[in-house]
Amino acid sequence: MTKKRAHHGHGWTPSDLKRLRSLVAKGMPRADISKILGRTVSAVYQRIVTERLSPRRRRGKRRAR
Repeated sequence: MTKKRAHHGHGWTPSDLKRLRSLVAKGMPRADISKILGRTVSAVYQRIVTERLSPRRRRGKRRAR
């Protein structure tokens, strides 16, 4: 039997989002963030992407052909 998370099926509250932003800003791994917030790693990852909290990858300069 699998263990349910504390926030299973519940939305993200403003305080959850504030805490998520601070933990991401500190550079904490997603697995640790999920344990702190009581959510799955995939839920944390999805919210990070939705809130655009992860740094965007920079593309290299285009070379002339």
